[in-house]
Amino acid sequence: MRSRRVETTSPDFRVAVLTWDDDTGNALRIEYGDDSELLRHAVVTRFPREQWDGDVVGETVWYDAADRELRREPVHLGRVPLT
Repeated sequence: MRSRRVETTSPDFRVAVLTWDDDTGNALRIEYGDDSELLRHAVVTRFPREQWDGDVVGETVWYDAADRELRREPVHLGRVPLT
């Protein structure tokens, strides 16, 4: 498992912490606001190769601070999710 913390001046969030597993491709991104409050998080799941559909190799699911699902997005082969 590896982790990276990114501070930003984005109006959407102040700090993002990304943790990922190089072996599985699965990841977790947590975004925090100005006062270190949890704003939202995303769970990235990379599918087993036999479940790939064209260039779709996984899924990102975004949740709000109350853990309610906000949206789902495909993860495409060769593209970095959660940027």
